[in-house]
Amino acid sequence: MSMFLHRTAKTRTLRSKAASRCKYCGTPIEWFESYDARPIPLTNEFPSRRIPAKLRWHIEQGIAYPGTDASSPYCRIPHPAICPAVEHTDLPPAIQELVRLLSVRMRTAIDQGEFSPFAEPVTPEEVENPEPEKTARIRHVIAYSGTLRIGPCAIEDLQCISTDRRTRRRCKYPVCDLGEGRWQPVSINEEQAAGRLGQMVLSLTGGTMWAWNLVDFTVAIRWWRQHCHEHHNSSQPDHVRCELVPFHALRHSEYILTDRPAEDPPGPEATVVIHEGPIARTKCSNAPCSNTSVIDHPDNWLCWECAKRERRRALVHQRWVRPPQETSGPGTGR
Repeated sequence: MSMFLHRTAKTRTLRSKAASRCKYCGTPIEWFESYDARPIPLTNEFPSRRIPAKLRWHIEQGIAYPGTDASSPYCRIPHPAICPAVEHTDLPPAIQELVRLLSVRMRTAIDQGEFSPFAEPVTPEEVENPEPEKTARIRHVIAYSGTLRIGPCAIEDLQCISTDRRTRRRCKYPVCDLGEGRWQPVSINEEQAAGRLGQMVLSLTGGTMWAWNLVDFTVAIRWWRQHCHEHHNSSQPDHVRCELVPFHALRHSEYILTDRPAEDPPGPEATVVIHEGPIARTKCSNAPCSNTSVIDHPDNWLCWECAKRERRRALVHQRWVRPPQETSGPGTGR
C-alpha cells in the first residue's frame, strides 16, 4: 500500500519511516525535521506541566519547533536530553526519574540479550546526530556560512534520498552540482577540539581544512536536505533519513582534508580582489519576480519559485490538452 504526505505537511518524512530506536540505549524515538532543516529525535508526548520549558518541543505541520503548542497540554522531549547512555548532570527531579526508568529498561534489554551497549562514552551530540549506517572511506565536508556538515561519502557520490515516483525506490540521481560550489579552506571550531587529541588535530591541520563551500542559500537548503534538482521542493516523500550530520572536529578527525582534493581542477592563485561596485546578480526572467542569484545564469533563467510554477502549469497543460488524432487509413471506418 502506498502512503502519501498530506498537502499541508511541510515535512518530507513519512511517519512510518520515522519511527526508530536509539542506537545507544534502544529507547523508541521518532525522527522529525526541525525548523532549521536538521533531523531531531523526539520522545513520545508528556504532560507539559512536568517538563522544564527549555526541554519542551511541539510538532506543527510535521515540523518540530521548540516550546509548547497553546492548544495542547502535551509536549515532546529531545531524546539526547534523557538518553540513559549519556551522563547527565543537574537534571530536575522529574527528568531524573524519567532517565532512571529508561536506564532500568536499557539494563533489562542488555541482560536479556536484546541490546548491545557501546563500550565508549556517548555524548548528547552523538545521540542527536548518529552516524549513517553505511559510510565510505572518503567523506567530504560541506560548508555554507559557517555551518559544516559531513556526508557519508565524497560529494560526487552523494545520492538523493527522495522517493522515485515511478519505481517507489530511492532516487538514483546525485545531489552534487559542480556549478553550485567550490573547494575552499575553512576554519576548524577550536571549541570542538578540546583536550590533548584536539590540540593534536589543530597542530596537524594548522586550524584549517578544505571543505566544499556552497555559494547560495537556496542551494544550501537543497544540499542540507540531500535532494537532487528534480526532487527539490517536490511533493515526493523521502525514502530514507538524511545522511548528512554536523561536522565535529574530533568525531570526524580522520576525514579532515589538509590539502585541496586531487579531483578538483586547479584554480587561479588566491589574490585580494577590490570590488569597484556591487556584485553582479542574475535576475529571474519572469518580469514580476524580483528574485536574483549571484551565480551567472543564462538570460532565460527562472528562480526556483518560478520554475516550480512553470512545471506545474506544464503538467496541467499536458493533462487537459487532447492528444493529436491518428491519421485515417484503411479499416478505420472513416
